[in-house]
Amino acid sequence: MMARKMTMTFDDAPAGESRAFSRVYLLSIIAYPAAVVHHLIALLMFWSLGAFELVAFNVFSIAIYLACFLVVRRYRNVILPFLVGPVAEVVAHALLATLAFGLSSGWFLWVLVPTVIVSFLPIWFGYRIAASVLLCVVFALVALIGLFFEPWYQISSVWQVVFVAFNTLGCASLVATLFAINTRAATNAELALEAEHARSEALLYNLLPEEIAARLKQEPDKTIADSLPKVAILFADIVDFTPRSGRMSPEEIVGFLNRVFTAFDELAEKHGLEKIKTIGDAYMVAAGMPNPSPNPVHRVAEMALDMLEVTRTLSDEVDVRIGLHAGPAVAGVIGNTKLFYDVWGETVNTASRMESHGEPGRIQVTGAVKAELEGNYRFVPRGTVQVKGMGPVETWWLTKGG
Repeated sequence: MMARKMTMTFDDAPAGESRAFSRVYLLSIIAYPAAVVHHLIALLMFWSLGAFELVAFNVFSIAIYLACFLVVRRYRNVILPFLVGPVAEVVAHALLATLAFGLSSGWFLWVLVPTVIVSFLPIWFGYRIAASVLLCVVFALVALIGLFFEPWYQISSVWQVVFVAFNTLGCASLVATLFAINTRAATNAELALEAEHARSEALLYNLLPEEIAARLKQEPDKTIADSLPKVAILFADIVDFTPRSGRMSPEEIVGFLNRVFTAFDELAEKHGLEKIKTIGDAYMVAAGMPNPSPNPVHRVAEMALDMLEVTRTLSDEVDVRIGLHAGPAVAGVIGNTKLFYDVWGETVNTASRMESHGEPGRIQVTGAVKAELEGNYRFVPRGTVQVKGMGPVETWWLTKGG
């Protein structure tokens, strides 16, 4: 039974309680039975010496620790038994035994135990410090009483050795157990903190580009806003998704979008692009941000062509409309709680218009994109398109081949 208790974890404590309570709870159900055994041994020693006052006190102490154990187990009250047992009884027992057998018997050492064990109480930290300081004063007083008062009983050197060994071993074992419990709790807390930190870091780097996340960590109060001289923007939209979603369950909708966008995310990573966001069934990536990159327009062009291929492999019924544009833009982080890295400017608006005014299964590009890709890709002229908010814009369809 005792071996099983010693291997318990904080999860074995009553559900819904704090870690501080759980630590004291587990310590209590280990320590109170051990205290009963300890006092039974002490009772037998005192009986052998004829110290019947201490025999009677040990009978009383055993009853106290049994009651403490029952209160903890039945009522989940750890503070009252703690104050009655490990604090009041231990001090009284140490004082009485020191008066009976003198300072050299080592019984005064037990007052050190509550000075340490009180720090485990699930109360305000200031109270724990005050109680520990008070108990240190009590420890000094008990030691002085043992030093200046004549012992009630004169015991042989053999019994002195037995008492010193019994008391030092008992105190050292208890303090070592307390230290082990506290160390384990601290280690578990550190491991949990490290795991939580790793999860937070992973989440942060999933939400923001690595360079931006690093800047936020270094200067959390600084506004991040960058002027980007040249970026390439890709917008993609799943064609006819809204009427299709009306015939799908919520699980099917989320599962479908997850499959498509996961495939797009893999392509973005392959081509070294920065995913900016998804809006409903629309997908946006960029090249050349947050840091400049070589050939940003070529990167988005390759991704756009791969997106058409990937979409066809996912489903014959799924098609995308893609638009590309390149030019200057502004990027930055928005929000204090749900951080969001975004990009703005005419370049972004034009890329969005290229997608919305495009056709299913095709990649519509502007003259700026065509000028960058000329000679490496094939273009099919579309002609002039009336773009909302921009007027007539000459556009091309991007296809493979040089």
